Amino acid sequence: MKTKLFAALLALVLTLALAGCHKTENVDVSTTVPTATEAVETTTEAEKTKEAEETSETVSKTVIKNQISLAGTWEDKVSQRAVLEVRGGQNQTYQLHVHWGDSAFTSDDWTMTGTFNDSTGELTYKNCTRKTITFDENGGTESEDVHYTNGTGKFIYKNGELSWQADNDSDVNICVFKK
Repeated sequence: MKTKLFAALLALVLTLALAGCHKTENVDVSTTVPTATEAVETTTEAEKTKEAEETSETVSKTVIKNQISLAGTWEDKVSQRAVLEVRGGQNQTYQLHVHWGDSAFTSDDWTMTGTFNDSTGELTYKNCTRKTITFDENGGTESEDVHYTNGTGKFIYKNGELSWQADNDSDVNICVFKK
């Protein structure tokens, strides 16, 4: 009997303690001070709440965008043959290298420098070089054929993935890289 009474009393105390912890407060914040010649505006509580929510959403989006970490190794989830290596990040500038293993003796490589724009989520480049590298039986480079230099395009960051959109190399536009 004492155990049941103690358990009931403990449950009541915990319930009251939890109910007492929940407290909300509306705080009015004014960002402008009216001058003597301006009329003082009246703002309803609903308008203030809406403005505060909009400001909060903007701050949250900004914080999330600034936390994007592009540096690292990304794998193409479509072909599962391409790997994107992203290095740097100083002043939103990155060195990019894409390696596509074509066979045991050949690969295609792209190297470029890109600049990331937080507001658009685009990593754009203007100096891409594409090479096909042929290897000898010992794994050494036998030949390098340059297909082009100064290629342009961008990688679009969305939902933790980088989609490649090359202006002069439509074969790579299927690539979607994921860490």
